[in-house]
Amino acid sequence: MTLFNGNLSGDQGDQLAQTALGTEIEISQASLADSWKRSSSFGLDPNGKPVDAVISETELYYSNQKNEYVAQFVMPELELLYNQIAGTNFMVAYADSAGVVINALRDEDFKNSDAGKAVIPGSIWTEEYRGTNALGLCLHTGSSQIVAGREHFFRKLGNLSCFAAPIYNPNNEIVGMIDATSDASSRQHHTLALVKLACKNVENRLFTDAFEHSLIISFHARHEYLGTTSAALLAIDEHGFIDGANTNAKMMLNGLNLSHKRHFGDIFSIPFSSIITRLSSNEIIRIHDVMGSAVFMAMKESTTKRIVDMDLQSRSKAPNIKLLPQVSQTDKKDPESVKIKRSYIAEDAGLKRHLLMAKNALKYELPVFIEGARGSGKKATATELHKLLFCEQPFVEIKCNLLTAENYEEMLFGESGRLAYFQPSSSIFSVSLLDKARNGSLFLNGIEALPIVAQKALIQVLEERQEAQIDQGKTEISAVFSSSRLSFKALKASEDLDPVFLEALQGSQVVLPDLSQRLDFRLLATELLYQVSPSHKFSKSALDALQKRDWPGHVKQLKRTIQMLLANADGPIIRAEAISGGTQLKSEELTPCISCSNSPIRKESCILIKKTWLETGGNVSLVSRRLGVSRTTIYKHLSSE
Repeated sequence: MTLFNGNLSGDQGDQLAQTALGTEIEISQASLADSWKRSSSFGLDPNGKPVDAVISETELYYSNQKNEYVAQFVMPELELLYNQIAGTNFMVAYADSAGVVINALRDEDFKNSDAGKAVIPGSIWTEEYRGTNALGLCLHTGSSQIVAGREHFFRKLGNLSCFAAPIYNPNNEIVGMIDATSDASSRQHHTLALVKLACKNVENRLFTDAFEHSLIISFHARHEYLGTTSAALLAIDEHGFIDGANTNAKMMLNGLNLSHKRHFGDIFSIPFSSIITRLSSNEIIRIHDVMGSAVFMAMKESTTKRIVDMDLQSRSKAPNIKLLPQVSQTDKKDPESVKIKRSYIAEDAGLKRHLLMAKNALKYELPVFIEGARGSGKKATATELHKLLFCEQPFVEIKCNLLTAENYEEMLFGESGRLAYFQPSSSIFSVSLLDKARNGSLFLNGIEALPIVAQKALIQVLEERQEAQIDQGKTEISAVFSSSRLSFKALKASEDLDPVFLEALQGSQVVLPDLSQRLDFRLLATELLYQVSPSHKFSKSALDALQKRDWPGHVKQLKRTIQMLLANADGPIIRAEAISGGTQLKSEELTPCISCSNSPIRKESCILIKKTWLETGGNVSLVSRRLGVSRTTIYKHLSSE
């Protein structure tokens, strides 16, 4: 029983990828041919009309009840997928194991089309009624399928491209399918990749839920993939016996036989009792199986981790610990030389889900589009995703608003022009921005500002990356990020952007929420405060007051507000009075507090405190020294406004 060895050379990896792709195409063509034969055997006529098979409302009700458990995991993925492939004339659907559509999300164009009126909840999409189609073929073969244009059995469906993938439960049974359908103007393999990722996420949720009383351990040959859908999962009881394994684990363990109880120690070289404490302590361990293959292992759903080499640990009392590059640490030299490393905060549930999908998409070499308002952290998001997978490689940002029709070629390709980039075998030497991004990440920041000529030039670059035909030992750009303050749907509707350019950038989408919508606001504010001044802290009431503010702006606005609070702070703790006083007191007419208004002396003192507070720029300590009153008294008068 040997673990899959992920240490392939570049040539071996390319050869394996080409072989796998060629095999997939051959299998796909064979599946289509067989499907056409089956469709004909059902007595269907390609020139005719598909059977409009729809179950009754009562049957649909019971189907919904029957599939309620799986649907709770599918629907969030379906909604995310809908946003990721958003365009015009498209839909995504969830069907059960009988080929019956349970739910469908359709845009207005698709909803009003003939196909949109056919793909509705309750409609049956097996080959028996609809001929060759992605859902029916997926159900028959048990594998992901593309049926594009005239590959459909019925000519009436020839203007559509359909992408479907199955969802398997831990017992290796199909419990549903996800389908994406759009017009047949292009055959987008990356759309199928997104559909497959959605199904994999559902499968992993089904697995962890099925073994909720077990320990869920993930492992992979590369530690950066532990949080992705390619990770192998094992469910293990408290004594170290294996309760279950997902598909990836069975493949990586070369056919693990779970017909009887297997123990962790039967597979791996380190006893379960030796690793469970470290895994429970949020560490990633490096461990070998009994055949000598090495993998990284972690407890699923953990957060920040460190890597411990268990084999070195067993040979020495001092463990060999490596810190993951994305983990924030401080330099433990002289305190004054400490440089705070920024941590990326993403505990908002929606944002976390988007980032996980984006990370998985990057693994499949799909582009990532980031939508957010000015100052919302689009570059920080791209940088964080880059660090997760390509931390040792270059990250190159191109600010699209600086490119014009006159300077774009020199800005993108350098003084040597396009020839040096696209024909590296020539004698021309090129060190352009795009060249610097080879083997690393390219970030196109603010694509809505790109002139058309620059878009067309970048289309060539992105197409070359897809074809991966780079000569003279040069490698292609590993990851492509793009961003805009506009949604991808709005960009598609714009006449200033080339549809082919946008199609080349279509992949996974990350939507950065406004501050007022972020569920991790308190963590974000605390982290920003720590970045600016590690010695200061918010009181709980201060965080409450800060969160209750009206935030029409973005992360940069929050950071500026924190900087102003620090400038006026009179101690290491920022309290609620500073926030409420600083945000509510106006610079116009000063009025006394309600409790002071009935006493001439108190009224005069109250107005004097407020006036002095404004004159000192909100410096409470200075007001206290000037007037000889306590800071508590000052805060009392300020917060009563």
